Amino acid sequence: MHPLTPPDAKITPQRALLQARIDDLRALETASSAAIQAYQNRALAALFNHACRYSAFWRERLGHAAYQLTRQSGSDWARHSLNNPGQPVRIMADNVRELLSVTPTLSRFDLQQSFEQLRARPPEMTPERIITASTSGSTGSPVRVEKDEPVYGLFYSANSWVECQWHQRDPRKKIAVTLMNRDLNSAESWGGVFDLMGLRGPSVSRGLMRGDIASHLDWLLAEKPAYLKCTAAVAAELAELALERGASLQLEQILSQSERVSPKQRLLCKRAFGATIADRYSCEEVGWLAIQCPTHQNFHVTSGTVLLEILDDNNQPCPQGVPGRVVATSLHSFAMPMIRYELGDLAQCGPPCPCGIALPVLGALHGRIRHRVHMPDGTRAMPFLGDELGLLPVIRQFRIIQHPSLALELQVVAHSPLSGADVAEIKRIFSNNALDALPLTITQATKIDWPADRKREEFVSLV
Repeated sequence: MHPLTPPDAKITPQRALLQARIDDLRALETASSAAIQAYQNRALAALFNHACRYSAFWRERLGHAAYQLTRQSGSDWARHSLNNPGQPVRIMADNVRELLSVTPTLSRFDLQQSFEQLRARPPEMTPERIITASTSGSTGSPVRVEKDEPVYGLFYSANSWVECQWHQRDPRKKIAVTLMNRDLNSAESWGGVFDLMGLRGPSVSRGLMRGDIASHLDWLLAEKPAYLKCTAAVAAELAELALERGASLQLEQILSQSERVSPKQRLLCKRAFGATIADRYSCEEVGWLAIQCPTHQNFHVTSGTVLLEILDDNNQPCPQGVPGRVVATSLHSFAMPMIRYELGDLAQCGPPCPCGIALPVLGALHGRIRHRVHMPDGTRAMPFLGDELGLLPVIRQFRIIQHPSLALELQVVAHSPLSGADVAEIKRIFSNNALDALPLTITQATKIDWPADRKREEFVSLV
């Protein structure tokens, strides 16, 4: 039982079921790699068999994948799929990884074009159980994903509870939420899993479109929350303004999502609010993907609910420390199986974490695939400029634009006019990231025209 749970908290069937799922997830934190893989293999086999039975899209795709295995290796996939490559194959926990490895990745285009065929609903999965998540992310390419709410909601809540425990948050204290689509609102609790667990602390929210950063800071100073939930970019802007004003707002923690957190943003929030940023990696289509370590800044994959692969351009696993494409399989996505879904993100696997949590590690998140720079020789580079530029004291905000000519433009909002030394240091950073072949223009502005309804992206390609 969580140490903050009141001793007289009512034990309901829903809470007992949730606690069982939480216990399952917590057990994986200290499990061996073999035990984690075995857990995932059982879930994968159940998902694949369900997908073959109830989804026309997956019956054909997995059947053809099995046929390819037969042709490549002559394995016993043959007797199940050789003559009928579009029919279901027999899939078990001890062979499901073999089939997974040759299954093509699922693209956003697949979701858009094959929405009906991707559904996998048995008779008992009634329409009342289905929720639909829709997102364009920051791509402008909208997709929809259907989820079986009783199953998805249960595991989502379990991950939420685990993340809260890791970061030692007290849901009886006030939290303030300022995100894009929030209304001005207040509630007696944080809602969801925290209500179910009998922990009730006030929650206040204010949408970002309701005012400028100054008004949001005024609101926070009046509310005096213990926790703040927002994007890292918004938290950093609030921190800079608070430091300029000399305003005093002590936060215990900032809960971040949706954007990569830079070292400079962490430093600003620590200086202004005395608060650390607890980040998470998630997406609307799949849900929780990874949780920031409670003692380090890397991420632990939520392996009880998702299988994450980091793949190269040939769909082979990337070695530790080598960036690659993030591909996710949601282990309990029965309403619409999300098998090897291309998130459009770049990340790399990290070494085992010294914190003692055995879950796989993401050593770094590098942003979107489209953030790669086009080079004159036709290759695509993946420089990590953001962290280096963001740490320059003179820079307040920046954005890099690659124009159709391949030339780079660095837009900078600075605390003071850029000096010759500042410009030289900026050029050194670009040179160290092997971008010497591209012309660079540095533009100092009073304001960057960020899109109002999307994530702030440090790199924009117009190529």
